[in-house]
Amino acid sequence: MKSKVLFFNYSRGGSALCGIEGLFAGLGFGKLVGDSVAVKLHMGELGNITYIRPVFVSKVVDLVKKAGGSPFATDTTVIYPGGRETAEEYLATAAYNGFVEDSIGAPIVIADENGDAGVSVTIQNPIQDCQLREVKVASGIYRASSLLVLSHVKGHALTGFGGAIKNLGMGCVTKETKSAQHRVNCPLWDESRCDSCGSCAEACPPQAITMSEGKPGRDLTLCTFCGTCLFECPTGAWYWPDGAKEKLQVELAHAAAAVFSRFSGKAGFINFIQDVTPDCDCAAPSGRPLVADVGILASYDPVAIDKASLDLIDKAPLIPGTTSARPPDLLGRMHRTSSLIQLRVAEKLGMGSLGYELSTL
Repeated sequence: MKSKVLFFNYSRGGSALCGIEGLFAGLGFGKLVGDSVAVKLHMGELGNITYIRPVFVSKVVDLVKKAGGSPFATDTTVIYPGGRETAEEYLATAAYNGFVEDSIGAPIVIADENGDAGVSVTIQNPIQDCQLREVKVASGIYRASSLLVLSHVKGHALTGFGGAIKNLGMGCVTKETKSAQHRVNCPLWDESRCDSCGSCAEACPPQAITMSEGKPGRDLTLCTFCGTCLFECPTGAWYWPDGAKEKLQVELAHAAAAVFSRFSGKAGFINFIQDVTPDCDCAAPSGRPLVADVGILASYDPVAIDKASLDLIDKAPLIPGTTSARPPDLLGRMHRTSSLIQLRVAEKLGMGSLGYELSTL
C-alpha cells in the first residue's frame, strides 16, 4: 500500500509559512498533539548557515499550541568537536543560530543532556548483519507523548543524504548509540601516506590516538569513531574502508526503527527540500546548494517522505558548476554510496513503504 506524502511546491509561489499550515492541516497532525510534543530538528553546527530557518520551527510550534499541545524544540549532543559537544555548547550554538525560547515560542531542550541520558530499547530481529543490539533513545525525547520530526534534506558524506530516517536514528539517540553505529565505519590508517605530522593525535577528542616513533597508534577502547582523525589528516592517511558507508546505513536504519517504535502512531514528519548542500548541517561550511529549492513535504511515513524527497531532488534543476554527479540518486552518487540502502532496510524493518502517493497542496 502506498503512503501519502503531501507536497507544498515552491515553484507555485505562495508563503512557505502558509504552506506549513496547509501541510499540518492536510495530514491532520493536530491529532498527534499530546501533553508533551517533541519538535525534533537539527539547529545547525556553529558556522553552518543552511539549517532549517527558526521561523519555520516557530510556525510548527504555533500550530501545535493551537491544537492544544505543549511543544518543545529538541536535539542531542554529538561525538565530534565543534559547537554541540555538550548541552551547554549546544544551547549557546542554538542561540547564535537564532533558536531561543523567545524566537521559537517553546523551550529549547537538549534531550540527552550531556550525551548519556537515555532509555534503552532492544533491537528486535536485526537484519543484514546489523551489529546493534540496543538503542539508547535520548531521555527528553523518549518521555515525550508525541514526536514531530523536522528534517532539512541534504547530502551526507557517510550516508549519502540525511533526512527523516537519519534525524531519527542518529539525531534522537545518546552518544553511546551514535558511537556504536559509527563503529562499523571506523577509519583505517595507510602508513604509506602518513607524513608523521601528528595532526590526528592532536585533534582526537577522546585522546585515543597517540604518536610513537612517528606513527599514530589508536586505542579502540577510547575511540568514539567520530572520524575526526580522517577529517584532520592533511595527507589522506586515514580512510574509510570499502563498504563501510553501506554498513553504517544498516545500523542507522535499525536505530531509527527503535526510536520510531517508541512513537507508534504518534509521529509525524516534515522534510524541507531547500539549500540542498553536498554536506550535512554538521559541517561548516556545508557547500553550495546543488539544485533549485524544491519545497516542503509532510507524511506519517519516514521511508516514503525520504524517498519522495530524493526523487524530487533528482527532478530539480541542477545549479550549473556545482557537481558532475547526475541522477538517479544525485546525493548518493556524489558521496560514492547508495542513499537507498537506509530506506530499503527501514522498509524491511516495518517503518514504512518506498511506495508513495504524492499530493500537491
